[in-house]
Amino acid sequence: MGSREVLDNAGVRGYYEKLLGKFGRMDKHYEYDHSFHIFRFKPNLTWEHDLVTTNSYGLVGPECSLQKASGSRRVALFGSSLSAGHMVKANQTFGALLEDRLNTATPIGPYHHFEVLNFACISYTLPQMLDIAAEDAPRFHTDVYLVALDELSVSTEWARHLVQITEQGIDPKYPFLRDILHQAKVSKQDSADTLYGKLAPYRIPVLRRLLQEFKNTARLHNASLIIALVPSVEAGDLIRRRMSSIRPELDSLGVPIVDLLDTFAVNLNPAPFAVYPGDVHPNARGHALIFENLYKGLQAQPQAWAALAGED
Repeated sequence: MGSREVLDNAGVRGYYEKLLGKFGRMDKHYEYDHSFHIFRFKPNLTWEHDLVTTNSYGLVGPECSLQKASGSRRVALFGSSLSAGHMVKANQTFGALLEDRLNTATPIGPYHHFEVLNFACISYTLPQMLDIAAEDAPRFHTDVYLVALDELSVSTEWARHLVQITEQGIDPKYPFLRDILHQAKVSKQDSADTLYGKLAPYRIPVLRRLLQEFKNTARLHNASLIIALVPSVEAGDLIRRRMSSIRPELDSLGVPIVDLLDTFAVNLNPAPFAVYPGDVHPNARGHALIFENLYKGLQAQPQAWAALAGED
C-alpha cells in the first residue's frame, strides 16, 4: 500500500480548517484579517512558547532589516508548513541551513553575504504565496524568489484558500481568480464540500496561471525565480505521482526547477525523519536531508546556481 500518512495529516480537507479556526492551540500563532492572504504569522513568536520563531516582521527566523546590506544577496523563500518548519526550530529548517552553507562555503559570484528570508507560513497555498511575493518581499529588496512547492499546497489541498475566501466573502483580488470563481459559479452559501467540488475542474488552469504570475512578479521586481519541489515525509513514489500533473506547467515556465521529491522515497521507513510517527512534516533530520539535496541540486544546474548566486 505504500505510505498513507497523508490521509491522516495536513493534506486532508479538514485538518487545516481545524488548525486555523478561531479556536485550538494554533490560533495564538496567527494574525487574522479580511485581506486576500487571510492570516499570517504573528511577529516575535518564540520557540519556547509557540514551537515556532518569528522576527518582528512575522518572518520565520532571526531578526532582519528592511534594508539590504551592501554586497549582500537576499533569497526570499515562499512555501507552506514544510518550508516554515512545523515543530522545527528556525535554525534547523532547510532554508536556514541553506543560508549557513552559502555563507561558510567558498565565496560564489559577486556577493560576500547571503540571507534567506523565510516568508513561508503554515497552511499557505500558492495564491497566498504569490500575494506575499507581490506585496511583502519587495519591501526587503530580495534578489531571488525560491518557491517551495509541495503536495500539501498544490495537490491535495490546492483549492483551500479559494474556498476560504469564498466562504468569508473576501475579494479574490486578482482578475484571473475572480474570473475562475465566476466560471465555477461558487457562492458564499455553498458548503465547503460543494466549493471543493465546483473548483476541482479548474485546478490545472488555476495553478498554471498562478505559476506564470509568480514568474511575472519576480521579473517585475528584478528577482531571479527558482522552483523547488519539496517532499513530505512518505515512503515510495506517491508524492511524485501526486505532483506529476503539474510538471508540464512547471516546465513551460522556462525557469530552474530543483526536484527533491525522492528525498525520503529511498527510505523503507521514513518515520525517523518526521516530527512524530505518522506525520508528513519533516523534523530537523528531515530538513537536513532536504537541504543537502537542495544544495546539490542547485549546484548541479548551472542555470539554477547562477540564479541563486547572481552570476551573469
